[in-house]
Amino acid sequence: MSVSVSRTPDRYRDKKIAGAKRRLRLWTAFMVLFLGWGTYTYITQMSTMEDLRQDLKVREKEKQAAEQIRNELKQEVDRLNTTEYILQIARSRGMVLPDEVIIRKHDE
Repeated sequence: MSVSVSRTPDRYRDKKIAGAKRRLRLWTAFMVLFLGWGTYTYITQMSTMEDLRQDLKVREKEKQAAEQIRNELKQEVDRLNTTEYILQIARSRGMVLPDEVIIRKHDE
């Protein structure tokens, strides 16, 4: 006949097991809360990043349009620095130089 001899009485062993279960539940609750917080933070940051990406696309389109207008205006300024272009604009508005004679084709 074998008799098991326990060094600690049963009531102390039950308390140790109950304490271990309580610590395990506390640790599990903490981990669930921490993972929930981490997931919430990740999702909100991803949503914010997507909004910022869309805003960036809109602003890049606006920037390209502004650059195109700027380039066109630069070309216009460069052309306005030439005498030929200024004369062309003046003639299209009906202006002539003092010693210039206008010749027009008469439609029949």
